Amino acid sequence: MKYRIVDEENGPTLVLSDQLLFDHRDLFDTAIDKLLARKQPKVAVDMAGLSYMDSAGLGMLLTLRDRADRANVTVTLRKPSPEVAELLDLACFDSLFTIERA
Repeated sequence: MKYRIVDEENGPTLVLSDQLLFDHRDLFDTAIDKLLARKQPKVAVDMAGLSYMDSAGLGMLLTLRDRADRANVTVTLRKPSPEVAELLDLACFDSLFTIERA
């Protein structure tokens, strides 16, 4: 997993690329810390660059959601790749997140 945080008009965006796997949980936690430290009411996760995500990746997104909820922050998932979108759909993540499709 690679990431960067971009400050945008609607709030900070966590831009992910490569893959989101179990092995990346510590790095993802660091990214969450940096994202939520911006103290904005809305954040987004740009998933266009993710080629693959395993079930642990789903869990990491749930961790982000839980931590954001505690901080009164809204999370939007943006532009998931077709492979990642399929996994999000199977897990019914559209009932947990706003998902902006490409």
